[in-house]
Amino acid sequence: MRRKGDTTSLGAGLNRLMKKLDRDGRGTTSKVIELWDTIVGPEIARHTNVEGIRLGELQVAVDSPVWANELQAMAGQLRVRLQEQLGEGSIKGLRFTVKQTVSRIHREEALAEEAERRYGGDRVEPEALSPDELEAVKRSVKSIDNEPLRDAAFRATIRDLEWKKGQERANRAQRASGGSSGTK
Repeated sequence: MRRKGDTTSLGAGLNRLMKKLDRDGRGTTSKVIELWDTIVGPEIARHTNVEGIRLGELQVAVDSPVWANELQAMAGQLRVRLQEQLGEGSIKGLRFTVKQTVSRIHREEALAEEAERRYGGDRVEPEALSPDELEAVKRSVKSIDNEPLRDAAFRATIRDLEWKKGQERANRAQRASGGSSGTK
């Protein structure tokens, strides 16, 4: 019990305040989500998804009963590792539940990472097409009978070509400045 006049560090005081304010465990949950892959390693991380903390128990979805059994056997070790990172008493137990959504979540994350790797990076300003280029695009979609489809193909082709011209301009500028092009 603290007595009036005792001193404490600002960090310790803020930690106590955050624990009082974080009754539903959301702050701890976000920390667990950040640390989970590091704590369990990439193999286990591929088969799990942290869902939250309920009454001090970490809820983890797994993609198969085999993984649920394996992780339940490791629960004590995992709880110790979590408490080393989050503080004593932060996690009182772990519950592993088999859910089909785990595989889907990890597939979606992998697709998002691939899209970011492929299409992310510096923003490229499109460069307008010349009248001759626009006419060539019109000729290329002319044979499409369905008018809405023809219009959509026309707009998509223009946007793609304008982006490619902007990308070429950016690459030329990069080479002229002596830098290496980080674009694909």
